[in-house]
Amino acid sequence: MSEYTKTCVVWLLWFLLCVGTINLCLCNSLSSATCWEIERQVLLKLKAGLVDPANRLSTWTDEDCCRWSGVSCDNQTGHVVKIDLQNPYYDGSLYNDWPNGSLRGKIGPSLLDLKHLTYLDLSSTDFEGSIPPFIGSLSKLTYLNLSMSSFNGTIPPQLGNLSILEILDVGQNWFLRADDLQWLSGLLSLQHLDLTHVNLTTSSDWFHMIFKLPSLSVLKLVNCGLHGLPSSSWLFNISSLTHLHLRRNHFYGPIPNVFGNFINLEVLDLSSNTINSTIPHWIFNISSLTYLDLSFNNFNGQIPSAFEKSYIKVSLQILSLRSNNLKGNLPDILEQFRYLRTLDLSNNMISGSIPASIGRLSFLSKLYLSGNQLNGTVPNIIGQLSDLKVLDLAHNSFSFTGPIAFGNNKVSLNHLILSNNKINGSIPSSICKLEKLAVLDISNNQLSGELPTCWKNLTSLMAVNLENNNLFGEIPNVCHNHLLGLHALRLSNNSFSGEIPCSMKNCTSLAMVDLGQNKLHGNIPTWMGESLSSLVFLRLRSNFFGGTIPPQICELSSLQVLDLADNNLIGHLPECIGNFSKMIVNPNASQQALYIPEYIVYWGDFRRYIHPNYKYSLPLVRDGEEREYTNILPQVTNIDLSNNSLVGEIPVGVLSLLGLQGLNLSRNHLTGNIPLKIGVMRSMMTLDLSRNELSGQIPPSLSNLSFLNHLNLSFNNLSGRIPTGSQLQTLNDTSVYMGNSYLCGPPLPQECPGDGPSQSPSFTSKENEDEGGDIQEMLWFYLGIVSGFVLGCWMVWGVLFFKRSWRIAYFLVVDDLYDKVYVTSVLGIRRWKEMKGRRT
Repeated sequence: MSEYTKTCVVWLLWFLLCVGTINLCLCNSLSSATCWEIERQVLLKLKAGLVDPANRLSTWTDEDCCRWSGVSCDNQTGHVVKIDLQNPYYDGSLYNDWPNGSLRGKIGPSLLDLKHLTYLDLSSTDFEGSIPPFIGSLSKLTYLNLSMSSFNGTIPPQLGNLSILEILDVGQNWFLRADDLQWLSGLLSLQHLDLTHVNLTTSSDWFHMIFKLPSLSVLKLVNCGLHGLPSSSWLFNISSLTHLHLRRNHFYGPIPNVFGNFINLEVLDLSSNTINSTIPHWIFNISSLTYLDLSFNNFNGQIPSAFEKSYIKVSLQILSLRSNNLKGNLPDILEQFRYLRTLDLSNNMISGSIPASIGRLSFLSKLYLSGNQLNGTVPNIIGQLSDLKVLDLAHNSFSFTGPIAFGNNKVSLNHLILSNNKINGSIPSSICKLEKLAVLDISNNQLSGELPTCWKNLTSLMAVNLENNNLFGEIPNVCHNHLLGLHALRLSNNSFSGEIPCSMKNCTSLAMVDLGQNKLHGNIPTWMGESLSSLVFLRLRSNFFGGTIPPQICELSSLQVLDLADNNLIGHLPECIGNFSKMIVNPNASQQALYIPEYIVYWGDFRRYIHPNYKYSLPLVRDGEEREYTNILPQVTNIDLSNNSLVGEIPVGVLSLLGLQGLNLSRNHLTGNIPLKIGVMRSMMTLDLSRNELSGQIPPSLSNLSFLNHLNLSFNNLSGRIPTGSQLQTLNDTSVYMGNSYLCGPPLPQECPGDGPSQSPSFTSKENEDEGGDIQEMLWFYLGIVSGFVLGCWMVWGVLFFKRSWRIAYFLVVDDLYDKVYVTSVLGIRRWKEMKGRRT
């Protein structure tokens, strides 16, 4: 290369280096540019109209609004292009503390001055009133998310002016509606539309307007009140549609064949409708389909008929046919769904045995077959599914000894559910090899023997349910520095003996402890109240626990259910019984009456994701009957201390439990009066104070308990008139008050003093009224005479019985008085005879 050429190359490189340096400096200069002052003022006005309880807008103070939290600017122009005020505290649960951290208030029209805004996210906040129509004038918006923001009223049609909008989400605003969807015709660039929970019952043109959107890829119309699936093929010319969610509507009849035209469909969710037909075979010919949910419908027929005519081209990963009317045997053809990860066929009428071919679904992670009519044994080949994490075979008729032979397999189960079968034998120690196990439920079987002692290996356990078996022996040290993440322990209705192991105090995450209906003894440990601060449900009924109720129990601020009934407890009720925080305020008061997704498990401050089919439950005695509470368990508050030997008065502190729904103190030795202000406990639904030694009158405030549907005050020493009231009138049952001799008034036949016959005035004469009143007065007169006579006699004869000198003097006086009466009588009779003789 010549010197000239070398010189040119050097100068060229130097020139390019200078240009790069200048560009870098310019970019740095532009990127550090502050926001426009007019847009800064707009944001400050927006802030002024909002309430910010979590102080999320604390950075909205300095000069450069481009650095504010939730605000983004264009790197070149400095204009505000993005506002993201989504609540960061929202975790996907409908029942948590997210409203406390959300912004709330109103959005003003000053937002229109942000003329370069392309992205607006106000989701999971708490705004007032309807969606502001002026949002439709933010013409450069490509992303608009107003979901779950408490908007109500009608969706403004002005949103149809957002012609370049690509994503629109106004879902989960429970009181939002759309009378028609004509405005959608202007959203020609729309790719994602979410109207979940928006009321579309009056929008008859929904399918015309939606399926005309040429670029639509994702459509969510969940719980919109829609009826009738469209069947006209000309409506279905959208090849871009990949996700179709039509869950929880009112669709019926078969799935239209034209749905097969969605050739690029990846997700199809038609669950929770009333579709009643066989499963169409063409649905499995959509080769792009990876997620298919047809659960909670009325699909019928045999499972093989759904597959036998299809070419099984699909790459299905999730298949849910749960809760339908499918019958027949499990087909071997299932193994052709080789990419399947979740298979849910639970709650149908499938019979026969599990085919061994299911063990060839090598990617299978979750298998739900509960609630069918399956029998035989569980094939050991299932133990070779190395990716299997959830196995739910509950509510069938399986019967071999032990649940499954878990030895020498590769399974990585974290949910094993075999409840409600006919499994017998003992729990094999090989179960302790499932080191990733989080949920173990083998309840309602015929298991016997003692529990394995190898629990220390199961460090991931969250829930254990072994209730309703024939297990015996002492409860092992399940919490000895190993199972620290255990949240639920249910061992009820077995034959466990001994005391509660003290190692349980290490399980500080326990929210549910159910050891009822065993043969446990000893005192209730004080450490339960001191260490298990997360306890929400404590059930120890029907054992042999003795001693007093430890006051430390009152330290369980999250407790909603306390069941210590049917033991040998003695002593007084703790004065601190009114300290249970979760029972002081009605648990429903702070929760919105919304649909609870099945994957949300919530109680008090404890919430965990378990899996779609597993639900926590607890048996409780309410209204005199034992019931299993599942879906409404998070809202239940109950105290049951019945059938013990408790003494003393009912503590006044119990009146603090304004959220308490059930109180059972029956079959004890309680004395004193029923608390006078018991009517303040407005959440009370069931109250049982029967078979005690309570006295005094029934408080009139009892009639204020407007939710009361079960009341039992029988077999006490109560007296006086039974109070009346709107709710008490519905409890027109004499058994409520029987065994209280001095109670009167309806519904008892005993009338109270001063009450007359309950005849109509038009048929009652004045004489009858007077006669009735005379009889009542006469009864009270004679009652007074008799009681006075008895008292007087006792005072006289009691003194004479104990004092000899008075007794002698008394009889001397009696003798003298007798002589005087005798002489007077004889003289009187003689005088009467003489007068009679003179007259004759």
